[in-house]
Amino acid sequence: MYLNNLFVFGTLLPGLANYKRFLEPYNPQVFPARTKGVMYYLPQDGYPVVLDGEQEIKGVMFVSREMPIILPQIDEIHKFTGIDSQSYLMREIRDVELLDGGQVVKAHMYLWPRSRAQWLQENGVIIPDGDWAAFLAKKQS
Repeated sequence: MYLNNLFVFGTLLPGLANYKRFLEPYNPQVFPARTKGVMYYLPQDGYPVVLDGEQEIKGVMFVSREMPIILPQIDEIHKFTGIDSQSYLMREIRDVELLDGGQVVKAHMYLWPRSRAQWLQENGVIIPDGDWAAFLAKKQS
């Protein structure tokens, strides 16, 4: 199922390299947003991933009619095959709350596979506030 909405929380955030490569050329609308999960930092890889959970995950929602073109490119970098045990990250449709107005909408989101949750819990570092941009800023200072 394709929606025109994509929620991102990590390397696809505006201003970062993957945003410039995969999203900026399509000039998507950008809305500050949040959803639920638990954010982990993968020190060996240098980026965050999200596992199911109840903490707040801060990010943005992109809206573009070009999402059917954008998503397959992002699927490729996230090694999403549609099969939990064979994908690095899974793309799922989740409820996302827009910060301006509180409207809840459906959006695509990439999540860590449930089948590898134990590995993540043993090897990842939890980012308690679920804010990758703040974590990066603190890490760089």
